[in-house]
Formats: sequence, structure tokens, C-alpha cells
Amino acid sequence: MNTTPPARLLGLALFLTLAVACAGPPAPPTPAADAPTPTSASSATPTPPSATPRPAPSHTPTPAPRPLRLWVGEADAALDAVRALIADYQRSGGGPITVVAHNPDTLRMSVAGAALTGDPPPDLIWADQETLAGLLADGQLQPIQAAGDPLPGLLEDATAQGALWGLPLTAQGGLLLLYNQQLAAGPPATSDELITRSRAGKAGLVMAWDEPRWLLPWLHGFGGAVTDATGDTPTLDSPAMLSALGLLRELAVASPPEVKTYRGGQRWFGAGEVAFAVDGDWALPEYRTLTETLDLGVAQMPLVPATGRRALPIIGGTFLMLQRDLAGADLGRALSFAAFLERPETQAGLARALGRLPASREALADPAIRADPALAAAAAMAAQAPGLPPTKAARCALFGVDVWLPSLLRGTLDQAEATSNMQREAEACVTR
Repeated sequence: MNTTPPARLLGLALFLTLAVACAGPPAPPTPAADAPTPTSASSATPTPPSATPRPAPSHTPTPAPRPLRLWVGEADAALDAVRALIADYQRSGGGPITVVAHNPDTLRMSVAGAALTGDPPPDLIWADQETLAGLLADGQLQPIQAAGDPLPGLLEDATAQGALWGLPLTAQGGLLLLYNQQLAAGPPATSDELITRSRAGKAGLVMAWDEPRWLLPWLHGFGGAVTDATGDTPTLDSPAMLSALGLLRELAVASPPEVKTYRGGQRWFGAGEVAFAVDGDWALPEYRTLTETLDLGVAQMPLVPATGRRALPIIGGTFLMLQRDLAGADLGRALSFAAFLERPETQAGLARALGRLPASREALADPAIRADPALAAAAAMAAQAPGLPPTKAARCALFGVDVWLPSLLRGTLDQAEATSNMQREAEACVTR
């Protein structure tokens, strides 16, 4: 994983104007017109007038702060978990927050729509790294600082132009090595072993062969990345990519010729027709419901013997973002909420409620994570897993891979031609 530069700290200045009311001394009393005239030296001493009472100072009650608007790109049980978290925050003395649910796939468009219609925009946004990248491109965000210990790959997911644009909350979206424990006695430890064992007999291996996400672990296993360290330049035409494409072709030989699609591969693995699969953590519930007889094993991605590096998948996540116009006391309350989310106990509880990894490295040691085989495998890779910068160059690099990888797998391009074409495609995309 790359280490990202520190995020800029937003300064929050609060000015208080004090008004001091000053009153002059009371005027001396005026004698009454019918006061008696003294007739002797022993005349009575006049009674002083009573003091004029001062009015009691008036106190204007401080208005309650308006609820912050939090737009959440979660659904179903995950949305319920977020609402429960907000309720806990408010019970603990936190300021009011209104949760507004949005479809994760259309949240970015909803933010843009609010800007066009003049509707109130969100103050805070809770969504994944793809939404973050889109909102950043739209100019809808302001930087935020992470004070905790987020996973480096998550920081990479949210860092551009030297600033952090989203506070990491949870980690998810990584690939895992799945195996049928009735067909395979444990997972392969290396890519060489995976090739050998998947080709043996009718073992087989399935995955989404022509999808960029499935190529990236092998690229990182050879020490490569899709962009340079800044995230602004595609780096696909490299020796690491050349080696990664060669390994992918070697692995693809073990794929059953009858399996043509990602969904088809899932069905074959679920039915016990193949021993190994590479798939994402998001797909595990589906595998578990494919058949009652599947004895599912979950492991880390294998090591690449040529480099001694693990084939690490890119790590995705969920982030808290600050809308660009949030300022003043509202910004201060939003940052207080962000600090609450970074607490280790909040991180552990949020991960348990959502069935994901926490963003905090400290919280990865939570016993609930170690007790879940899939989360434990993902956690073992999380501290080193790379992220994907939220930049145009990174998305264009994936586009270049997506365009030319199928040709390589069909055999109409060799590896050198594929890497060169991918790089040119990505560079053209950046300039468009």
C-alpha cells in the first residue's frame, strides 16, 4: 500500500462579540412643591425619596442548533445500523442529525440535482469511494482530516491534490480466494500452486477474467500500480503489467471452457463443479445460498513466488464527506461527529453491525472479526492492501484495461501489445 500525504487541516475560527450595557447615575431628587417651611431649629428632617427599581435583565434563550443533514448511501440492514449509530451519538450528548436515505448508485446525481433546484444540500455524506470520486470531480466536497489510524489503502482511496476528501469509516470490496473444502484440502498458498492445483483433474478456477478489478491483485503482486504515486498519471505500460498479464493467462487455462460469464462461474463453483474461485466479499451471501451442500472455504489471495509479494486486491470503503459549503458552527458540529466515528469502540461496533472491516487498524483486532473466516482473511490483507486514488487518471487506467483485456484473453493481442494499447487508451481518456 502506498502512504498518502497528510490531509490539510481546516481551520475553524469562532468570534464572540460582547456588548456591555452602561447606565449613568440616577438624577438627584427634586423637592416637592408643597414641602413645609421650617418654623424652628427643631424642624423635622425630610424623608429621602425611595430608590427607583431597576428592571430585571432580560435573557434571550439560545436557539437550538438545526439538525445536520446526513445523506446516507446505504440500504436495508446497513441503513438501519447507521440510524442506530446516530441515535447512540445523540443519546451520548451529540448534536441533532437527520438521516436522509439515498440509493447508493444515484446519490451523486441527487447532490447535483439539489444544487440545480435550489433544494437544501446535504451537510454530510456517507457513501463509498466511487461516490466520493464523483463528488470530488463535481467540486462538491471540502477536505477533512483523519485523526485516528485509518488503513493506508483507505486513505489512498480518498486522497487527491494533497488533501483527504473523506474520512474512512469501514473497509470492504476486496477479493478473496474461495475454495470448496470437499474438493480442495486447504487453499493454495502461491499463484504457482493455484495454477497446478486448479489444472489437476477437474478442479478448475473461475473468476471475472476480463474485469480490471480481477487483474489488479496480480499487478500489485508484481509490484505495479495503475497510476504513479500522485494518482495523476496512468502507468499501465510497465514490466509489472506485462508479468501480471502473463500470469492471468496462465491461470485462465484452468477455467472450464463451458464457463463464459461471471455468473456462470458462480453457479459452477456453487454446484461443486470447480474447486476454486476468486470473488469479492460482497458475493459471499450469494454463494452461501446457492446450495446447501457447498462447504465454503475462504482465504487470502496467494503469494507471487517471483516477487515474494502477495497478490493484494484493492481495498474499498465507506467514507464520511463534508459538503463544500458547510462552515461556521455547523462545520464544528460535523467535525465533532467525525471524531465520534473515529473512536475505536465506535469503529468496532460499526464494523460488527455492518458485517464489514473497520477502517481503524486498531479495531481490526476485534474478536468478532477473527471469529468470522471471511472477515479474518480480509483483515489479514487489509493493512497492506492498496487503494485506488479518486482521480481521473485512476478511472481512465481502469477504462484502458477494460477495453483491451478481453482481446488479450481471446488471443488476438500479445502481452506487450496489450500493455501498450491499455496505456494509450488511458492517456487518451485523461485528455478528454
